[in-house]
Amino acid sequence: MIIDRSTTALVVDSTADLPDNLVGDPNLRLVPLTVYFGEEAYLDWVELRPEQFYEKLKAASALPKTSQPPLGVWLKLYRELRERYQRVYSVHLSAEFSGTFATASMAAEEVGGVKVVDSRLATGGIALLVDRLVERLDRGTPEAEFDRYIEYFHQHKTFFFLATTLDYLYKGGRIGRASHMVGTLFDIKPVLTIEDGVADVYKKVRGLRHALEAMRDGLLERTHPGSDIYANLSHGLNLPLMEQLREMLLGISDRRIHLRPPSVVGSVIGTYIGPGALGLGFIEE
Repeated sequence: MIIDRSTTALVVDSTADLPDNLVGDPNLRLVPLTVYFGEEAYLDWVELRPEQFYEKLKAASALPKTSQPPLGVWLKLYRELRERYQRVYSVHLSAEFSGTFATASMAAEEVGGVKVVDSRLATGGIALLVDRLVERLDRGTPEAEFDRYIEYFHQHKTFFFLATTLDYLYKGGRIGRASHMVGTLFDIKPVLTIEDGVADVYKKVRGLRHALEAMRDGLLERTHPGSDIYANLSHGLNLPLMEQLREMLLGISDRRIHLRPPSVVGSVIGTYIGPGALGLGFIEE
């Protein structure tokens, strides 16, 4: 079967934090997670945009809670799409972070014709994968080649992200009190990465400038001169910092850097990393 716009639909959950060029794509459906501030519930990206979310987050006395879409939502959507399309690819937040992938997989078993993909990523990392899949959808790709690309992406992609404040990693239990105090006192900026679906520290540096340089240098270390690099940037409403990294990347002369449209980190991932965060995803093709 040829994977193209006439045969295939894509589904993502809202943690993909899709850039503007993918929002409203006719072959792409988004299923929102739910964010709770106390007793108030909001559908991520539907009833709660990032601008509203970060204002509420700064004012909240406790971190919001998040929950995945229920099984029935996936069943209904998959059945509707299968009436129109021969195949559905459903791409989701790392199974290490959420039960969303597992629930979507249960629904797919009941419906048939749906391939559920654990992105092993979050936010802009998922958006980059979806961007690359949409390009292959546009040009038409044999199903086996489409599947091989997903595996290639899993093995060769990189996603870095930077928390400009340690407060939310501490509040969310990702770092301890001592690490929070020392890191804040000495302006330590951890550049994190997601490997095999799990977040880990890539480098710890002092100051934002050194953090941006570490992200750029990480791209240079993991790619080859003369190659085509597809990359995207994501930010927690921090355009100035994103522009600094963008200029660094465009200054790389010995690789062809194809920057895809940027995305904004939404409420689910923003809960744990806080406002002002920055992400860089890339894949050498």
